[in-house]
Amino acid sequence: MRSILVDTGAIVGLLDTKDRHHPRAEEFFDSLRPADQLLTSWPVITECSFLLRYLEDKFWEWLLDSELQIIEFALGDVPDMRAWRARYADREVDFADATMAWLGDKRHTNLIATTDFDDFETYRLPNGKPFRLLIPRPDK
Repeated sequence: MRSILVDTGAIVGLLDTKDRHHPRAEEFFDSLRPADQLLTSWPVITECSFLLRYLEDKFWEWLLDSELQIIEFALGDVPDMRAWRARYADREVDFADATMAWLGDKRHTNLIATTDFDDFETYRLPNGKPFRLLIPRPDK
């Protein structure tokens, strides 16, 4: 069983057929194995709901039908996220990204479905391990 982090861009890319990442996001979701666990956080869901507000019904239907697990965190987890974020003071790290690093650390996975290539190719998990991006970078 693989535990896979699911970031905002993967969901937006899947649901928005006009998104430039749509074909690769769709291919990723189509390739999932029955035992794969898809993990995300509430900040990712919040970003998606904003970015897909014009596809609100489609987003909510997908979310309710998906097997996505939305992992809770407590206020006591925020200092760890903040400490991780401080390692990237030269970058604009958003809260959703910090939750992906925290979640990867807690669930011992570096697998991530994201279209945020530049950031997640740079970021490392708190233990120093690089993320493994499961949606390929588009040809330049």
